[in-house]
Amino acid sequence: MFNVPLTSSTVMRYDAYMLNNEDSYTGTKRLAGDLGKEWLGVVKACLEATGRFHGEFAGAWVWQDMKEKMGGENERPFPNLKPLVSYGILQKTGSSRGGRRAYYVMPDKEGVERALRELEAMK
Repeated sequence: MFNVPLTSSTVMRYDAYMLNNEDSYTGTKRLAGDLGKEWLGVVKACLEATGRFHGEFAGAWVWQDMKEKMGGENERPFPNLKPLVSYGILQKTGSSRGGRRAYYVMPDKEGVERALRELEAMK
């Protein structure tokens, strides 16, 4: 079947892959319950960035878009996108500017969209 040797690191990578892909839908729902529905605006902004930037985007770009939509307020609406990575909604792909800018992808866009639709219907 697969030509990959079964080692502990292979199993850990598989578990992380399955967790991230499996959790995009449930992670979005859990995020709303655990951190509050205001984070759903951040998830929606990431979803828009995924489409606009063809997959990979910087967290700073999401913040800039949200800042413009909120009328140019200087305060960040969120500190960073690490909670979305923790909940399996985003995956960090790299960084630049000396580690000050992180880049992300949304591996299961459809799962996130489905969770957002269901959460909107529950209002």
